[in-house]
Amino acid sequence: MSVNYYAFGPFPGGEPEGEGLHIGQYAGQHRFLMRAHPDRQLTTLADWLAFLRQPHVVIRAEHGVQHSVEEMEATIRERDTASGWPRRDRWVHGRERDGYHVDPEGVEFCALEFC
Repeated sequence: MSVNYYAFGPFPGGEPEGEGLHIGQYAGQHRFLMRAHPDRQLTTLADWLAFLRQPHVVIRAEHGVQHSVEEMEATIRERDTASGWPRRDRWVHGRERDGYHVDPEGVEFCALEFC
């Protein structure tokens, strides 16, 4: 079972009736995988947390449950210590795939669309 998280608010892609801006995904017993949005300068956990703390930004899981920034950060950090790699392995045949990176805090990111 996996859960995707999205941000909604007064920014392109954040319209309430839209899909929202993908924050990342937790997939059963794997680490949380963050979604990088280089075009929006959202490539580190610190960038994301600053973005999510803006007024009028709402965090919602795909099943509709709303979360605070503190709850989202706790979920990301808690899942970061989970056993196993992120669901989408960034290593293929010993080489790191394009679009994947680890931020300065050790949080894994993928700049490719996934959900």
